[in-house]
Amino acid sequence: MRKAAALLSLLGHVSAAAPERPMLWPLPQQVASGSDTVVIAADAFDFQPASSPSQELQDAFGRYKAQYFKRRAPAPPAAAVAAATVAVDNDAADLQLGVDESYTLKVSADGIAITAKTQFGAYHAMETLSQLIIFNATAKAYVVNNAPWSVTDAPRFVHREVLIDTSRHYQPVASLKHIIQSFTYAKVNTMHWHIVDAQSFPWIAPSAPKIALGAYSEQEKYTIEDIQDVIEFARARGVRVVMEIDTPGHAASWCSGFPDVCPSATCTMPLRPDTNATFELIEKLIGDLAKVAPDAYFHIGGDEVNTDCWSQNADTVKWMDANNYTAHDGYLYFVQRVTQIVQKLGKHVVGWDELWENFGTQLDKKTIIHQWRANHLAVKPAVQAGYQVIWSNDGPWYLDHEDQTWQSMYEANPCDGLTDKECSTFVLGGGGEMWAERIDESDLQNTIWPRMGAIAERLWSSADQTQVAADAEKRYAYFRCYLNHQGVGAAPYNNPLARTNPPVPGSCYLQ
Repeated sequence: MRKAAALLSLLGHVSAAAPERPMLWPLPQQVASGSDTVVIAADAFDFQPASSPSQELQDAFGRYKAQYFKRRAPAPPAAAVAAATVAVDNDAADLQLGVDESYTLKVSADGIAITAKTQFGAYHAMETLSQLIIFNATAKAYVVNNAPWSVTDAPRFVHREVLIDTSRHYQPVASLKHIIQSFTYAKVNTMHWHIVDAQSFPWIAPSAPKIALGAYSEQEKYTIEDIQDVIEFARARGVRVVMEIDTPGHAASWCSGFPDVCPSATCTMPLRPDTNATFELIEKLIGDLAKVAPDAYFHIGGDEVNTDCWSQNADTVKWMDANNYTAHDGYLYFVQRVTQIVQKLGKHVVGWDELWENFGTQLDKKTIIHQWRANHLAVKPAVQAGYQVIWSNDGPWYLDHEDQTWQSMYEANPCDGLTDKECSTFVLGGGGEMWAERIDESDLQNTIWPRMGAIAERLWSSADQTQVAADAEKRYAYFRCYLNHQGVGAAPYNNPLARTNPPVPGSCYLQ
């Protein structure tokens, strides 16, 4: 008892630049705290499931214990909390859009208790607990300040993504795994994998291996096993992977292996709509991915389609004339054929907002419209026509725009102009888009983080608590330092430009 009293006395006299009160990010829906300090027994701590846990949940227990207790500490007093009870209704739930991610977390001197409907909610609870557990270096102890804590939480939006572009610059598998792990710290639940584009085709498709002739080099290609490995790694952390193959534009890299699907050697895209070879190849590619990517959604792109090259291919012109098609009709035909392929493979279609602008209600009603262009607002008319949408506006939510501050990202509203009912019914969520023209492994982390945290909180937390960036600034600065402690190279939080170096020596919490 004397050891416990001495430790608590020491804890009460510690000062530091970092705030002693834990600051949670993203902000939970409901949270209450007190004024006590609870010591955690790092050496003996364990999770105690209410029933025999699935292997996924067992693995998560091990990951989070390692995340909580990174530093050596002497044995704590006998009164320290040594366990967290975990009760999950279904710990083998399928990871799909809309899966229940809710949880409750209670922390007091009497113990720690987690409840959740699925293992994915339990993961979020364990992450919130990670942000509460602090290592006090002076006392050499793991503690939770401001106990007791009571958290009741669930996301506002079901789709919270980061787009990762692996065509403009190849990202090694290890890099993808590292960035997926970082998603969990902000409760981001989706990696939108823009795997190919005009610049390179870095994937050896089993059904069409020649397509990888469009890769930059032999060392910059994914195998199907690599893709499956990344998807399984993500799933184990509650992160969906939505694959994208952008068509008919952004496809110049296809021409190296399959020149016949391109208009000409010098005018390479969009892909030809007049030959079945194009759609047979697309079906092979999407089919290969469908075998390893269990998510119910597939992104077909459809953006930035300039049909001028079609006029340079005599067969395409002949086909359009025979069908009395304009170039616009050919574009619609292409989108409808690819939609049929995706649906045949048991997936739902997601596409960029040009699809709505060009075709409106001619699109299949289950098509999800992904808004990206700041000056072409598809959300309101699409919603009013009964289509669901995702919001990733070019400007505030494009992570490659280094001049976008975290404040502008935080205060962007995916439901601007919509009623509350329209927002909750038709807006699935959104995310930050990490286009990679100037991004590779060397600067991926500090371009995404910490600014993606601003987007993540807007997508997770209640709207009425996350309106003003200034109100969140202290927590945001704290979150940046939390990321650093987890091994994420998050840039200084108040940078005028993303990924800028710290301006002067100083505390992480003040830069």
